Amino acid sequence: MPGPSSPETWDAFFSDFYLRAYADDERREEAEAQALAAVRLTGVDETGDLLDVPCGFGRHCVPLAKAGYRVTGVDRSGVLLDEARRRAGAGRWPKFTKADYRELPFRDESFDGAVNLFTSLGYLGDEQDTRVLAEIRRVLRPGGRLVIETHHRDLLVLRFSDSDWRLMGEGRLLLEQRTFDAAAGVSQTTQTLIDGAGRRESRTWSVRVYSATELLAMLERAGFAEAKAYGGFDARPFEPTSRLVIAARR
Repeated sequence: MPGPSSPETWDAFFSDFYLRAYADDERREEAEAQALAAVRLTGVDETGDLLDVPCGFGRHCVPLAKAGYRVTGVDRSGVLLDEARRRAGAGRWPKFTKADYRELPFRDESFDGAVNLFTSLGYLGDEQDTRVLAEIRRVLRPGGRLVIETHHRDLLVLRFSDSDWRLMGEGRLLLEQRTFDAAAGVSQTTQTLIDGAGRRESRTWSVRVYSATELLAMLERAGFAEAKAYGGFDARPFEPTSRLVIAARR
Protein backbone atom coordinates (compact mmCIF):
# COMPACT_ATOMS: atom_id res chain seq x y z
CA MET A 1 0.00 0.00 0.00
CA PRO A 2 1.37 3.50 -0.80
CA GLY A 3 1.93 6.17 1.82
CA PRO A 4 -0.27 9.22 2.44
CA SER A 5 -1.80 10.98 -0.54
CA SER A 6 -0.15 13.88 -2.34
CA PRO A 7 -0.89 17.53 -1.48
CA GLU A 8 -2.78 17.76 -4.79
CA THR A 9 -5.10 14.94 -3.69
CA TRP A 10 -5.77 16.70 -0.41
CA ASP A 11 -6.42 20.00 -2.19
CA ALA A 12 -9.05 18.24 -4.31
CA PHE A 13 -10.61 16.66 -1.22
CA PHE A 14 -10.64 19.74 1.05
CA SER A 15 -12.72 21.69 -1.45
CA ASP A 16 -16.36 22.10 -2.31
CA PHE A 17 -16.55 18.28 -2.14
CA TYR A 18 -15.67 18.39 1.57
CA LEU A 19 -18.20 21.15 2.14
CA ARG A 20 -20.95 19.19 0.43
CA ALA A 21 -20.09 16.16 2.55
CA TYR A 22 -19.62 17.80 5.96
CA ALA A 23 -20.76 21.43 6.12
CA ASP A 24 -24.30 20.48 7.20
CA ASP A 25 -23.14 17.73 9.54
CA GLU A 26 -25.50 17.95 12.50
CA ARG A 27 -22.79 17.39 15.16
CA ARG A 28 -22.21 21.11 15.73
CA GLU A 29 -22.97 21.04 19.44
CA GLU A 30 -20.52 18.17 19.84
CA ALA A 31 -17.83 20.10 17.94
CA GLU A 32 -18.39 23.19 20.10
CA ALA A 33 -18.14 21.17 23.33
CA GLN A 34 -14.95 19.48 22.12
CA ALA A 35 -13.39 22.80 21.13
CA LEU A 36 -14.10 24.35 24.53
CA ALA A 37 -12.79 21.27 26.33
CA ALA A 38 -9.62 21.29 24.21
CA VAL A 39 -8.93 24.92 25.04
CA ARG A 40 -9.40 24.27 28.73
CA LEU A 41 -6.72 21.59 28.41
CA THR A 42 -4.36 24.15 26.84
CA GLY A 43 -4.81 26.40 29.88
CA VAL A 44 -5.44 29.45 27.68
CA ASP A 45 -8.08 31.91 28.90
CA GLU A 46 -9.96 34.64 27.01
CA THR A 47 -7.00 37.04 27.29
CA GLY A 48 -4.61 34.68 25.51
CA ASP A 49 -3.89 34.16 21.83
CA LEU A 50 -5.08 30.82 20.47
CA LEU A 51 -4.27 29.02 17.21
CA ASP A 52 -6.64 26.55 15.50
CA VAL A 53 -4.64 24.69 12.86
CA PRO A 54 -5.98 23.50 10.48
CA CYS A 55 -9.32 25.21 11.02
CA GLY A 56 -11.25 23.98 7.98
CA PHE A 57 -14.63 25.69 7.65
CA GLY A 58 -14.56 26.94 11.23
CA ARG A 59 -16.00 23.88 12.98
CA HIS A 60 -14.04 24.76 16.15
CA CYS A 61 -12.68 28.29 15.87
CA VAL A 62 -16.05 29.93 15.19
CA PRO A 63 -17.69 28.68 18.42
CA LEU A 64 -14.47 29.46 20.30
CA ALA A 65 -14.60 33.06 19.11
CA LYS A 66 -18.27 33.29 20.07
CA ALA A 67 -17.27 32.04 23.53
CA GLY A 68 -14.87 34.97 23.84
CA TYR A 69 -11.55 33.50 22.76
CA ARG A 70 -9.02 35.41 20.64
CA VAL A 71 -8.54 32.68 18.09
CA THR A 72 -6.76 32.61 14.74
CA GLY A 73 -7.68 29.89 12.25
CA VAL A 74 -5.23 28.66 9.62
CA ASP A 75 -5.99 26.44 6.66
CA ARG A 76 -4.55 25.67 3.22
CA SER A 77 -7.97 25.55 1.56
CA GLY A 78 -9.37 28.85 0.37
CA VAL A 79 -12.77 27.23 -0.20
CA LEU A 80 -13.00 26.12 3.43
CA LEU A 81 -11.72 29.47 4.71
CA ASP A 82 -14.40 31.30 2.72
CA GLU A 83 -17.05 29.17 4.44
CA ALA A 84 -15.39 29.77 7.83
CA ARG A 85 -15.53 33.54 7.27
CA ARG A 86 -19.20 33.29 6.29
CA ARG A 87 -19.97 31.39 9.48
CA ALA A 88 -17.96 33.79 11.63
CA GLY A 89 -19.78 36.89 10.50
CA ALA A 90 -18.48 40.39 11.13
CA GLY A 91 -16.96 39.98 14.61
CA ARG A 92 -13.35 40.85 15.40
CA TRP A 93 -12.56 37.19 16.07
CA PRO A 94 -11.72 34.69 14.73
CA LYS A 95 -9.05 35.91 12.35
CA PHE A 96 -8.20 33.70 9.39
CA THR A 97 -4.98 33.04 7.48
CA LYS A 98 -4.50 30.93 4.35
CA ALA A 99 -1.31 28.89 4.72
CA ASP A 100 0.20 25.42 4.63
CA TYR A 101 0.72 24.38 8.24
CA ARG A 102 4.28 23.31 7.46
CA GLU A 103 5.12 27.01 7.01
CA LEU A 104 3.06 29.14 9.37
CA PRO A 105 3.27 32.86 8.52
CA PHE A 106 3.65 34.02 12.12
CA ARG A 107 6.56 35.23 14.21
CA ASP A 108 8.14 32.98 16.81
CA GLU A 109 6.20 32.84 20.10
CA SER A 110 2.98 34.42 18.74
CA PHE A 111 0.42 32.21 20.53
CA ASP A 112 -0.33 31.04 24.07
CA GLY A 113 -1.90 27.77 22.95
CA ALA A 114 -2.88 25.76 19.89
CA VAL A 115 -5.39 23.07 18.98
CA ASN A 116 -5.25 20.44 16.23
CA LEU A 117 -8.61 18.66 16.28
CA PHE A 118 -10.78 16.18 14.36
CA THR A 119 -7.92 13.97 13.12
CA SER A 120 -5.94 16.69 11.35
CA LEU A 121 -2.55 14.96 11.18
CA GLY A 122 -1.45 12.05 9.03
CA TYR A 123 -1.93 13.73 5.65
CA LEU A 124 1.80 14.14 4.96
CA GLY A 125 3.67 11.19 6.49
CA ASP A 126 6.05 10.95 9.43
CA GLU A 127 8.71 13.45 8.37
CA GLN A 128 6.43 16.21 7.15
CA ASP A 129 3.90 15.76 9.97
CA THR A 130 6.79 16.16 12.42
CA ARG A 131 7.67 19.35 10.57
CA VAL A 132 4.09 20.54 11.14
CA LEU A 133 4.43 19.90 14.87
CA ALA A 134 7.76 21.76 14.96
CA GLU A 135 6.14 24.75 13.23
CA ILE A 136 3.34 24.83 15.76
CA ARG A 137 5.91 24.65 18.56
CA ARG A 138 7.84 27.54 16.99
CA VAL A 139 4.85 29.89 17.14
CA LEU A 140 3.93 28.92 20.72
CA ARG A 141 5.15 31.01 23.62
CA PRO A 142 7.28 29.31 26.29
CA GLY A 143 5.07 26.98 28.32
CA GLY A 144 2.30 27.11 25.71
CA ARG A 145 0.42 23.88 25.03
CA LEU A 146 -0.70 22.16 21.88
CA VAL A 147 -3.74 19.88 22.20
CA ILE A 148 -4.22 17.19 19.54
CA GLU A 149 -7.37 15.09 19.19
CA THR A 150 -7.20 12.26 16.67
CA HIS A 151 -8.01 8.75 15.61
CA HIS A 152 -5.16 6.31 16.25
CA ARG A 153 -3.79 2.99 15.05
CA ASP A 154 -4.86 0.80 18.01
CA LEU A 155 -8.47 1.91 17.80
CA LEU A 156 -8.54 1.37 14.05
CA VAL A 157 -7.12 -2.14 14.45
CA LEU A 158 -9.80 -2.99 17.00
CA ARG A 159 -12.74 -1.47 15.16
CA PHE A 160 -11.80 -1.56 11.50
CA SER A 161 -14.70 -1.81 9.09
CA ASP A 162 -14.16 -2.00 5.35
CA SER A 163 -17.36 -0.12 4.54
CA ASP A 164 -20.17 1.91 6.04
CA TRP A 165 -22.54 4.76 5.26
CA ARG A 166 -23.94 7.84 6.96
CA LEU A 167 -26.85 10.17 6.35
CA MET A 168 -25.39 13.69 6.22
CA GLY A 169 -28.53 15.85 6.14
CA GLU A 170 -30.56 17.29 3.26
CA GLY A 171 -31.05 13.83 1.81
CA ARG A 172 -27.33 13.24 1.25
CA LEU A 173 -25.68 9.86 1.78
CA LEU A 174 -21.95 9.37 2.37
CA LEU A 175 -20.57 5.92 1.52
CA GLU A 176 -17.08 4.85 2.60
CA GLN A 177 -14.98 1.90 1.47
CA ARG A 178 -11.65 1.32 3.22
CA THR A 179 -8.51 -0.76 3.34
CA PHE A 180 -5.97 -0.67 6.16
CA ASP A 181 -2.36 -1.81 6.31
CA ALA A 182 -1.86 -2.22 10.07
CA ALA A 183 1.90 -2.76 9.76
CA ALA A 184 2.45 0.41 7.75
CA GLY A 185 -0.25 2.33 9.62
CA VAL A 186 -1.79 3.55 6.36
CA SER A 187 -5.52 3.64 5.67
CA GLN A 188 -7.02 4.18 2.23
CA THR A 189 -10.58 5.45 1.91
CA THR A 190 -12.92 6.03 -1.01
CA GLN A 191 -15.78 8.35 -0.13
CA THR A 192 -18.80 8.59 -2.40
CA LEU A 193 -21.29 11.38 -1.82
CA ILE A 194 -24.80 10.81 -3.18
CA ASP A 195 -27.04 13.87 -3.15
CA GLY A 196 -30.81 13.99 -2.93
CA ALA A 197 -31.14 13.76 -6.70
CA GLY A 198 -29.02 10.60 -6.86
CA ARG A 199 -25.90 12.27 -8.29
CA ARG A 200 -22.63 10.62 -7.20
CA GLU A 201 -19.15 12.04 -6.65
CA SER A 202 -16.15 10.17 -5.25
CA ARG A 203 -12.71 10.92 -3.81
CA THR A 204 -10.01 8.41 -2.82
CA TRP A 205 -7.25 9.25 -0.37
CA SER A 206 -4.68 7.60 1.91
CA VAL A 207 -3.71 8.78 5.37
CA ARG A 208 -1.09 7.80 7.93
CA VAL A 209 -2.73 6.58 11.16
CA TYR A 210 -0.30 6.99 14.05
CA SER A 211 -0.17 5.09 17.31
CA ALA A 212 -0.01 7.07 20.55
CA THR A 213 3.61 5.96 20.93
CA GLU A 214 4.50 7.24 17.46
CA LEU A 215 2.85 10.62 18.01
CA LEU A 216 4.53 11.12 21.37
CA ALA A 217 7.90 10.36 19.76
CA MET A 218 7.16 12.79 16.93
CA LEU A 219 6.34 15.55 19.42
CA GLU A 220 9.64 14.92 21.18
CA ARG A 221 11.51 15.16 17.87
CA ALA A 222 9.61 18.37 17.12
CA GLY A 223 11.06 19.88 20.29
CA PHE A 224 8.19 19.76 22.75
CA ALA A 225 9.36 19.50 26.34
CA GLU A 226 6.53 17.34 27.60
CA ALA A 227 3.65 15.43 26.04
CA LYS A 228 0.96 13.32 27.70
CA ALA A 229 -1.61 11.02 26.11
CA TYR A 230 -5.18 10.90 27.40
CA GLY A 231 -8.35 9.06 26.52
CA GLY A 232 -10.42 12.26 26.39
CA PHE A 233 -10.43 15.99 27.01
CA ASP A 234 -11.17 15.33 30.69
CA ALA A 235 -7.65 13.82 30.99
CA ARG A 236 -8.94 10.28 31.62
CA PRO A 237 -6.32 7.54 31.07
CA PHE A 238 -5.61 6.61 27.47
CA GLU A 239 -6.87 3.20 26.36
CA PRO A 240 -6.81 1.41 23.00
CA THR A 241 -10.58 1.80 22.74
CA SER A 242 -10.65 5.57 23.36
CA ARG A 243 -9.95 8.49 21.06
CA LEU A 244 -6.47 9.93 21.49
CA VAL A 245 -5.98 13.33 23.07
CA ILE A 246 -2.44 14.62 23.58
CA ALA A 247 -1.41 17.74 25.48
CA ALA A 248 2.15 18.80 24.63
CA ARG A 249 4.03 21.66 26.32
CA ARG A 250 6.55 23.86 24.53
